[in-house]
Order: sequence, then C-alpha cells, then structure tokens
Amino acid sequence: MDERDELVADGGGIDVQFSDVSYSVTVWTPGRIFGPEKKQILKNVSGTFHKKQACAIIGCSGSGKSSLLNYISGYKTCGYKGDIIINGQPRNRKQFMKQLSYIMQDDNLQPHLTVLESMEIASKLRNCIIQLDVNHKILIKRILDNLKLSEKENTLAGQLSGGERRRLSIAVELIRNPKVMFFDEPTTGLDVVSANYVVSMLRDLANCGKTIICTIHQASASQLEMFNALYILSPTGQCIYRGQSSSLISYLSSVGLQCPLHHNPADFVIEVSSGEYGDHNETLVKYINNGKSNDWNNDKSIENLGVQTQNRRSNCSQHKCISKFFNELRILINRTLIISSRDSDFIRVRIFVPLLMSFLFGSVYLNIGKSGSFTRDNVIMLYFSMMAIVYLSAYSMSIKFPMELLLMRLEYFNQWYSLRSYYTCVTLMDLPLQIISTGLFCIVIYLMTGQPFELFRFSMVFLMLIVTGLMSQATGMLVAILFKNFLINTIVISSIILPMTIFAGIMLRINDTPKIYSWIYDVSMLKHSMQGILHAIYGFKRSALPCPEIYCYNGSPELVLKDVNMSDNIFWTSVGYITAVFLFLKICTYVVLKHKLS
Repeated sequence: MDERDELVADGGGIDVQFSDVSYSVTVWTPGRIFGPEKKQILKNVSGTFHKKQACAIIGCSGSGKSSLLNYISGYKTCGYKGDIIINGQPRNRKQFMKQLSYIMQDDNLQPHLTVLESMEIASKLRNCIIQLDVNHKILIKRILDNLKLSEKENTLAGQLSGGERRRLSIAVELIRNPKVMFFDEPTTGLDVVSANYVVSMLRDLANCGKTIICTIHQASASQLEMFNALYILSPTGQCIYRGQSSSLISYLSSVGLQCPLHHNPADFVIEVSSGEYGDHNETLVKYINNGKSNDWNNDKSIENLGVQTQNRRSNCSQHKCISKFFNELRILINRTLIISSRDSDFIRVRIFVPLLMSFLFGSVYLNIGKSGSFTRDNVIMLYFSMMAIVYLSAYSMSIKFPMELLLMRLEYFNQWYSLRSYYTCVTLMDLPLQIISTGLFCIVIYLMTGQPFELFRFSMVFLMLIVTGLMSQATGMLVAILFKNFLINTIVISSIILPMTIFAGIMLRINDTPKIYSWIYDVSMLKHSMQGILHAIYGFKRSALPCPEIYCYNGSPELVLKDVNMSDNIFWTSVGYITAVFLFLKICTYVVLKHKLS
C-alpha cells in the first residue's frame, strides 16, 4: 500500500442496502406517436454495498448500471420503485446527500480554473469560509500529493489529461471527506495505466473506511481483482451475480459455466449475460435470487451503525444561515469573476453585438429624431431598438445557462452550496453585463438618431430598455430550464415573443385591432415598454418638432402619441408592471429549478 493510505479515514462507515428496485422509461418509437411503450430498465433487483469495500456494478451497455447508481445515490428518483436502506434505517435522502459524493463519467470541472484554485474554492465552499487557514491548505496539499497532482496545481483543468481530470474530480470531492462515493464509469476513456491507477485509488479509499460504489463498462482481470465486491446485471436489468470478486469464477462453475483459461472473467461473464454461451440468465437470476442471496458474499451482514448520523438534524440558527448564505455568495462571485476573466468571449459578444447593431440602426436612421417629417420612421426605429434588446436578452440567457446547468446540478447534489446562493450569484453577476450592453446600445442609438438631448429623457428610455431586457432575459432563463434542448428553446422563445410583437401597439395600432383582442394590450409587456419609451421621447410637454413642409401633422409630439393611441402618460406604471413581471418570472424560475434538482 502506498502513500495514498494516508488519506483521512472515516470514523464510522455506511452500509447501503436496496431491495426490489425497478425502473422503467417511456420510449417513443416511429409509427407509435400516440402509443409510447414502457421499457423496463431494472427489474426488482436487490443487493447490499458494505463499508470499507470497493464495489463494482458490471454489465453490458443498456443493462441499467447507471440507472441503478443514480437511484441508490439519490441523484434521480423519478420513475423508480424500491427501498433504500442506510445502516438499517430507511434512507433520508436529504441527510444522505450530506454524506456522499457523486463523480460522473464526464469529469464535470470548471475548465478555466487551475487545479489549486479548484481545490481552494471547493474547500472554501465546503467549510463556508472566505479565507483558508493553514490546516485547510495542508489538507489540500496532502490530497494533491496523494493523487499525484501537485506538479499540475497551476495548470488549468481544461488542459489536463483524461486521467488527471478524473483524479481532480475525485480530489475536489475528498475535501468534503464523504463516507460514500459513487463513480459512474471512472475508467472509461482512460488508457490502461491511468485506469489501473484510478481503480487502485478507489480500493485505497475503501480501505480508509469509505463505501465505494462504481459502475464499470470494461474491466481488465487485474482491475477486477482490486474490487472487493461485484454486482453484475444482465441485459434485462436483473442481477446475475452479487458477491466477492474472487468468487466469481467459482460461482459460474457451480452452474456449469467454465471460464476458459487465460480469459478475462469480466469479459466472460458479460459474454454469458449476452447469450454467447446459451441463455443462462434466468438460471443465474434464480440462483442469486436477483441479488438477495448472500451465499457468495462472505462479509458480515449490515450492522446498524451510523443511525445517529442519518437521523441527526442540523440546528442552523437564523444568523448562522444568513452568514453561510453570504459567504457562499462571495465565494461563488469570486469564482465567476476568475472564470469570466479567462473566458471572456461570451462577454465580448454580448457587448459587441448590441454595439454593432446600434451603429447599424444609427447609420440607417441618422438624425431622423430631429425632424417632424420622419416621426413615424422614428417610432418604428424605437420599436426595432426595443425588439433588438428583447431578442438579444432572451437568447443570451437561453444559450448560456444550459451550458452551466449540468455542472451546477452535480455541485448542488454534492452539497457544495445552496441553490439560493447560486441563483443569487447568477442574477447579480449577469446584471452589470446586461446594464453595460444595453447602456452602450442606448447611447449610440440615442445620439446618432438625433433624439432630444435632455438627460431625463435619455434616462427614462434607458430605464425602460433595462427593465424590458431583464424581463426578456428572465423569460429566456425560465424556458432554458423547462426545455433542455437548444432547438426547442429557440422555438419556444420565438413563439412567446413573436405574438407579443403584434400587440406592442406599433405595427398594428390599438384602434385598428378587433375589439375581442383589445384587452391584450393592457397586459402586453412590449406595449407598456413602447408606451414608456414614446412618452420619454415625445411626452412631458415637448415642443413642436421642426418640419420643412408647410403643414406637418406629425410635427406635434402630442399628435404622435395620439396617432398610436398612447396619449396617457403611465411611464412609472409601465416600469412597475414590467418589473413585477420580471420578479414573477425570476421566482418561477427558482421554483422550477428547485423542483428539477429535487
């Protein structure tokens, strides 16, 4: 055993037992759109994973390995049936989540943080402190040394090799010192040397007192020997073996299946389950009683340890919870600033595109706001400017947020931070960018198109564009959470915004609208936004506009507002209404996100 054994051992372990677990999904097949089929992934499987053991779930593709891992860990619960027992007591999912870590196959790391920064931020979030003391730094160094990452501590995570990223994924979770660790195919995509090292590390973690549960797609004979226990699934989602890895060959021999000499037992049992040696799955399932049999597991039965840990509830005072929230928020803001400084492409695009569009609009509608002859064109320009902000705001968030959601979900599941802290951070960090991009757009448009050079009018237009953009951004974020597919997001957002453009009061005037639809203008956010912008430009007793023609009907600002049926000055009412819609959408987004993560 090497220096990795020096990792801190757990005081008390956790035994995980599951019984009669089933899982089915709805499958949509061509030709049966209105009659989807139910496909059963897991069929009443049972089993136990003991503390101080490295346990591997093995099976061919589609056998339900990851599905079983997701349910046991609590990462997913929808569509599952069955009981999970933790140290002899029914699982309290919320409490169990505080004692586990789930490391997924895709190495979900922040690619723009260095190895050391990733560890330090994980430690700060774990301990909810702003500054690390000497003991925390020593622990970080110790973990990096044990996982052979010390020489890479100043390397960005995105520049690490596959094996190094896998080890870093484990390292950031070891900061929490979890009692149970779940790994989804930790060796997939690694070379033989890296894969062997990872499996060896899992065995060492088990020797430190942790319960290690992982899925393995392909395991070599040497890797198989490193695991204490195996749980093998058939393609039909049933257990065909549960016991010690050293007993696998004997188990197969007992039912008349002789593993050829020099043949990898892991490959052989997969071939058996796939039917290459005949259909033996039903016999194997009955022999092991679909995972309930302990005949091939020589370990002791589950001990009733750690029940106090399961039932223990943290008494968090209001002051302590508030302090925890603000500490998490500061750490997350600092992390976001570091990432943004190294990955500024998205920020540049969000600033450059509105700026480019403002110059385009300004050059086309140059100085039209100064003449009464072009008031209708000026109104159209203001409408297009508002719509540009609406679309840019909605799509920017619908593109960005789904890219962060998978990593955020895993960090939240692993108890890095509260959803409230993360959601507040996302909202606060995007607000300055939204204000800057909208401000630059508004300044260029306002000056180039010759709008009245009065500070209060500019401020009102700017304020209305800000609240409208934020409302649109909240819409895009909500849609992005409801629908994970980007193409669907695009269609849904367009389907929401396009009908609203009809009832903005510009392209179709209010008086020309059929009476049955007139009520829509009262609730249309875009109509309220346009009414506020037009009153900022033409309201507040603005003097008549110069006009070279003998008679200029649109030279009177009051007549301009009357022509679009927006004579009433309800600017602050409109600001309040759009702000209320924005806050409502933000609350809905939080509730939906919390439901999705639960």
